Amino acid sequence: MRKIILTALSAALLLFASCNKAMEGSIYKVYDDKMMDELLEEYGLTSFLDIVEKAELRGTIHSYGFYTLFAPTNDAVSKYLSAKGKSSANDLSVAEAEEIVKYHLIGNDSIKVNDFVDGRVNSRNFQHRYITTKTSDDGTIVVDRHAKIVTKAIAGESELSVANGVVHFVDEVLEASANSVTDVVRALPDEYSIMKRLFEKSGLADSLSKEEDETWYTFFIQDDMSYVEAGIDSDSALIADLRANQKNTTKTDEELLRDYIGYHAVVNIAPKYVVDLLVSSSLPTLTPEEKPILFERVDQDLYLDRLMTSNIHDEGVMLDRESEYTDLTCSNGVVHRIEGNIQVKNRSAYRVYWDVAEQPEIMAMSTFRKSGSKTFNDGELSEVRWGGTYLATIEYGAYNVPMTEAAMEAADWKQQYIYSDYLRFNLNPGTVKWIQFKLPVLMPGEYKVWVCYRRELNIQPKVIFKQDGRDDQVMPYVFNMADYMPTDLTEEAMVAQGWKQYNAKKKNSVVCSHLLGTIKVEYEGRHYLYLEPIYSNRQGQYGNWDLFQFIPKDEDQTWPRVDILGNMIEEGTPNWMIFPYGEEPEPEETEE
Repeated sequence: MRKIILTALSAALLLFASCNKAMEGSIYKVYDDKMMDELLEEYGLTSFLDIVEKAELRGTIHSYGFYTLFAPTNDAVSKYLSAKGKSSANDLSVAEAEEIVKYHLIGNDSIKVNDFVDGRVNSRNFQHRYITTKTSDDGTIVVDRHAKIVTKAIAGESELSVANGVVHFVDEVLEASANSVTDVVRALPDEYSIMKRLFEKSGLADSLSKEEDETWYTFFIQDDMSYVEAGIDSDSALIADLRANQKNTTKTDEELLRDYIGYHAVVNIAPKYVVDLLVSSSLPTLTPEEKPILFERVDQDLYLDRLMTSNIHDEGVMLDRESEYTDLTCSNGVVHRIEGNIQVKNRSAYRVYWDVAEQPEIMAMSTFRKSGSKTFNDGELSEVRWGGTYLATIEYGAYNVPMTEAAMEAADWKQQYIYSDYLRFNLNPGTVKWIQFKLPVLMPGEYKVWVCYRRELNIQPKVIFKQDGRDDQVMPYVFNMADYMPTDLTEEAMVAQGWKQYNAKKKNSVVCSHLLGTIKVEYEGRHYLYLEPIYSNRQGQYGNWDLFQFIPKDEDQTWPRVDILGNMIEEGTPNWMIFPYGEEPEPEETEE
């Protein structure tokens, strides 16, 4: 086994343990196979290795683990040191050398070329920052917008794997951005003059220039044309528009302007790049009420504040994924360009048909809504938590979308899940004792809540609606998932008994929707639904859960319904026009 100096290794371990939580609890071993430092020696990248030595971290990149290293070439290091007024690595302090190495090194993740996307990489480096990548038209991978991966030119390979991870050679030294969100906004070109002026008047410039641990900003910028297209040609016109969209507000003009700019800033424990926004449903903003921005993915496009319901038709604003100002890393966050105007709107209660399978981690899977299944343990889904035995799991399942009525008929119409997918779990003291879902954004108001599922299990769950800072609301109706839905009653009689048909195509006694009760949402936000069994006699069997519906209590509770593709179907739509489509009937002949 190759030996390294014990004191250097010990110093490296102590240094990283003190300055980086990600290193805590790690066990380091010297390895027989080729390690990162030896690879640098083999290919002659001695200048960066000198910086590693200066940082006293050679023991770290020689130790066992799963790392990704972006290693600058000798020319890149020489250029960098010259720009800093230094002639060699010896002119760097230990702290300066350490910061350089920490930025180029990612721990606990060996990221290969095929893992790169246009945006941030999967994991943060040892400076707790994300490195970004983008593939140019000629296939070159650009790192942090300026350095190119040149591994193939040097080694003849796209990437180099060693015993403790993956190494990529880059032609420039990488550095953390020194520009805050405020710095970036102030440096925008003239076509952003309106936003720059409003930004300064809002009083938030100081807040968005601060760098604090675990506080990161995601800021959305819009150009002057977005204001022109929104009919806003002056600050007073903006204030008038804000008041029109926030009826009965008592806020001053200054407060409205502050909220307007604050609504362009998401505050989180991590910066939100495009890859993060694509799997977000909403995020809190820098407004006093933490008003959430809504996010919706439509194919490969991402929209902010898109809200298309039976009575609200707001197409939202598209994020410009091709802009140089999108996924732009700052010292305290990230900036994105949007193609329109966003602002706080006070909306009335509106119906929400929520597919429980739309969890961020599930939607990010390449197999999302494709035939198959995947099992999850508690902690693997960020917006669903549950408790129970050590074997307590839930499962995501999906079918191939049936394209014909004949295919559905063959399944006896029992697989009419919306989007042909579902979450599968049991509520039982021997498995999942309780489960809690984080809900989509609900506006203030009173809603009737319906659960949509496939009849199967003999369980009776108690359901509780939870809002932070408010009393729990226990749903009054307890249903048994083993009961068949009555199909021989009129629509009105079914609703009177707490049942309804939720799928648009065909009524079936095992494709059920049951009323849980009425809730009062006291403030706009993302709240929680908590379920626990009061009776269950089938520990080993799981049940399929499809939707939860939140419908304002004074609105029609039965229409619109939903087809398998997720389309809203209005009352009176001919059955042959509902997916899976049937044959158009021949027109009836009339006597002349």
